[in-house]
Amino acid sequence: MKKTGVLIVCIIALFTISSCSLFSSKAPLKHYYQVYYQPKESSKQPIKATLRIKTFTADKVYKKYNLVYRTSYEEMFYYNTHFWASRPDDMITDLVAKHFSKQQVFTDIVLAMDKKPNYVLSGRILAMDEVIEDEKSYARVAINFELKDYKTEDVVVVHSFDRKKEVPEGKKPVDVVRVMSEIIESETEVFISKIYETVESYR
Repeated sequence: MKKTGVLIVCIIALFTISSCSLFSSKAPLKHYYQVYYQPKESSKQPIKATLRIKTFTADKVYKKYNLVYRTSYEEMFYYNTHFWASRPDDMITDLVAKHFSKQQVFTDIVLAMDKKPNYVLSGRILAMDEVIEDEKSYARVAINFELKDYKTEDVVVVHSFDRKKEVPEGKKPVDVVRVMSEIIESETEVFISKIYETVESYR
């Protein structure tokens, strides 16, 4: 009986020690990111029309909150401790809407169908990756922008891009996100320029 008692005490002690070790160990720190930039103001006159910006769609790979990195186009991974603050489809929609509003591209910009618009802007996110090649890190973004006439559903302007840009600061995810922001700002400016060139002649 004495041996049994000693054995039970030892088991309890080992369990207590392992439990304390388990609960005292810190969980990995989670990081959250947001694609962000401040759009530049524009001196151009706004197009006299109402624009509705629909929530962007995204390929299934990018519907998660985890940041994605690739070592090739055939193989991809999800970070376990690095996440988007909001899903990429919502985040990019809000960012593009802010860009159009700040530059007053149209006299009226709406996100919901509370009024009939003249034009509808939609987008599809095809890629938002960190690409690791030859010990270098790149930010890759691919998006399809499309502007349609609301009444006729005719496609008025299309802008598609798939850009990969080296991350000069290092391989930290925050640096990758910063370069993604630069790409999106630059390509949104190109899209807006195409709209100014096309819409007036289209109408």
